[in-house]
Amino acid sequence: MMIRVMGLCLAMIAGLTSVQAQEVQVHGGFLADSLGIGEEGGYYLTARYPSELNILFPDSTYNFAPFEYGRKVYFPTKTVNGQSYDSAVYYVSTFEIEKRQSLSIPVFQYNDLDTVSYASPRDTVRLIELVKNLPDTLAVQNLPLKTNTAYQLVPFLFNYPILIIVLGVLLILALIGWLVFGKRIRKHYRIKRMEKAFQKFIGTYTTQVNEIRQAFSPTRTEHALVEWKRYMEQLESRPYTKLTARETMRMENNEVLGSNLHSIDGAIYGHNTSVVEPLEKLQSFAHERYNKKLEEVKHG
Repeated sequence: MMIRVMGLCLAMIAGLTSVQAQEVQVHGGFLADSLGIGEEGGYYLTARYPSELNILFPDSTYNFAPFEYGRKVYFPTKTVNGQSYDSAVYYVSTFEIEKRQSLSIPVFQYNDLDTVSYASPRDTVRLIELVKNLPDTLAVQNLPLKTNTAYQLVPFLFNYPILIIVLGVLLILALIGWLVFGKRIRKHYRIKRMEKAFQKFIGTYTTQVNEIRQAFSPTRTEHALVEWKRYMEQLESRPYTKLTARETMRMENNEVLGSNLHSIDGAIYGHNTSVVEPLEKLQSFAHERYNKKLEEVKHG
């Protein structure tokens, strides 16, 4: 009894599948009867079925061998009196050399338990041959080649996503490098600037003092003093150029420095010509302050 019931159920399922298969009508074929190698050709696919069925057409992931998928043009579903009609055109190309090549594309019915495919009748297309009856030993210069010397413009496609990714990675690496080594880098360049400024000051100031040693001049003495004040102001960020000798002595709280500045002022505005030694003392003072500032930056 059980075997008879199971047989009956299988027969009913087979019958239902057969009815559905008869209700789903699939047609397809090439739009042209011939196709060149690498040339894109159209293949139409239609399906007529009850509107309650879930019918899907293949996409680019389907294996169209021996053809290669190019694109698909899909037309909206039309439903009349419970019957739906779908159609699409697949554009494919081939690089095989067989003279006749065929293709069949199915549609798929999705159910809750399984999937049923309905294939279109296989259609054949003829391959257009550009070189016919080519012997195996024909010399290259005698090959019946088809030539085309017309200029073919090939558009340049720049890979912007890769550029954005590379720039993003470089930006992140630069940010990480700055966070890790930024303080050390800033310290390095500050020390280099200090050394360059000090060497420039020493060169200019020494030349001025030597000229005064050879021939005293109040103007040269004033220029040397201004050069010293400008360097000290840049080194310590204090207004040396705007202060008098007395004000500078109070700011520095250094009587020796004040005495040297008074001697230089006396040479500029008076008749004291013994100014070389005070100028050299100012150079030594600037050198000491430079070394002190340099150590602060190095260990800061």
